[in-house]
Amino acid sequence: MFYKKEYAALIFGAIISPIIYFIDAYIWWTNKIGNIFIREYFINGIQIVNHGYNYSLVKFGADFMMTISYSLFNFIWIWLVFKYFKKYKKLINKETIMYTSLWFTFWIMIPALSILFNIDNQIVHSVRHMESQNVAWICITIFSYVALLIYKKFDYRFMCKLFLIGMVAAFIMEFPLFVYDIRPNITLNVFIFDILFMINQAIPLLYLIFSFINNKMLK
Repeated sequence: MFYKKEYAALIFGAIISPIIYFIDAYIWWTNKIGNIFIREYFINGIQIVNHGYNYSLVKFGADFMMTISYSLFNFIWIWLVFKYFKKYKKLINKETIMYTSLWFTFWIMIPALSILFNIDNQIVHSVRHMESQNVAWICITIFSYVALLIYKKFDYRFMCKLFLIGMVAAFIMEFPLFVYDIRPNITLNVFIFDILFMINQAIPLLYLIFSFINNKMLK
């Protein structure tokens, strides 16, 4: 990234990463749905008490992996895809193919390297009770894309390409979890749902942020 001077993408990822961390590792960790905390942790079979100050090193490592590392990978990739999509006026181009191939390869290799080197065998079981969020995800995605569709003067092809970007970003995240059985309880329906909505609820807003910053940089 530094070699290619993709500094804006790096900054974009670095800014969003702590926001995602705060939502996942603090807000969900300290708030309940009914009588159940949205986020629960079991380390070596022992449940960690849910409150804002109980951050063990192992939990931080798991949080880092599930929030900051994911954000650095995905949001940097999203910025790069937006950049070259706008530059070439087409979604498939040599830079997008290169970065997507690298991202997917690295993300597939990480679980394999973890198994190979076998550094820490502590069992961390993380639970997100997201069932209550499914309808919200769908509604946010629909609202976001309708709003952007109006803004883009009903350019349906552009919307479809943005939606595909969101799907690929989610696929890169979810596929290693699926094939390595890191999320053992995931069903095909959940896998498909996450690919469709998990990232796409934010893609229209992210594109507007990218466009605003990119236009400022070009002036």
